[in-house]
Amino acid sequence: MKINQLQVFVTVAEEKSLRAAARCLNLTQPAVTRSVQELESDLGVVLMTRNVQGIELTEYGIALQTRAQQILEDLRRAREELDQIKNNLRGKVRVSATSTIALSLLPKALEQFQKSAPDAEMTFMEVKFPLAAQHLRDGSLDFAVSHVLPDMLGDDLISMPLFSTDFVVMARAGHPLAKARHLAELADAQWLSTVPSGGFQHSVMEAMFEHAALALPRRIIHCSSFAIALGLVTGTDSLVLFTRQLAESIAGLGLQQIPLEQAQPALEMSIIMRKGVLLTPVAQRFVECLQAVVKQ
Repeated sequence: MKINQLQVFVTVAEEKSLRAAARCLNLTQPAVTRSVQELESDLGVVLMTRNVQGIELTEYGIALQTRAQQILEDLRRAREELDQIKNNLRGKVRVSATSTIALSLLPKALEQFQKSAPDAEMTFMEVKFPLAAQHLRDGSLDFAVSHVLPDMLGDDLISMPLFSTDFVVMARAGHPLAKARHLAELADAQWLSTVPSGGFQHSVMEAMFEHAALALPRRIIHCSSFAIALGLVTGTDSLVLFTRQLAESIAGLGLQQIPLEQAQPALEMSIIMRKGVLLTPVAQRFVECLQAVVKQ
């Protein structure tokens, strides 16, 4: 099993086409086919089959794809780490961050980071945690900054707490329920959730209503992004749960908090990464900047 064979295999798996993979790798299609066949011969399994839709991975191919991506990304990190030692924190950092982090810690952390690593290439993503976890596992993310429940991490991911945050109920300015002080008064309202049913924010909402001995609201609209939820909560009578930091950062957008008398759930915002994988020096530096901003 050779590195160039893994690169060819991963590219074919991603492109789902031998011809497309050949174009991406600047190789001939016979060369791509031969590389895959040699890898299959070495491993003694069939990794992919061809059909009218293109390439389809077998169960062996699916298992190898994740491992191969990890190997290639770890190799990239090893090369970058040596280059960073030589060239003073040059390299790439890929981070997934929630809206709370993007609108609170991220600007100040980036400002600090760029003073010590001005030539580093930064990539930020905002994806739901299940997808972020997948990117962490295949090595395409260095780390994620998010709030997750412990049972969402699995055995291969670890978390480092950054700070604790609670959730508050937000509504448009002038909302007819703005004077409510008990969750029971909001039970019949329309609510927004930025995750599917069973996801993290939905679990927070469930815990909040369960703690108040109330049934979960019947009218919940699931939004695919923070921007959609923000548009709906500012333009309709919908209610939404935001972290306190996020609520404070968008308070000037025509929104107000409905201050309930009951304490709401508080959870840890954490840095999440693959267990047993060392961050490159430049990625570690960005983690330190995030931690420094929290302390400030």
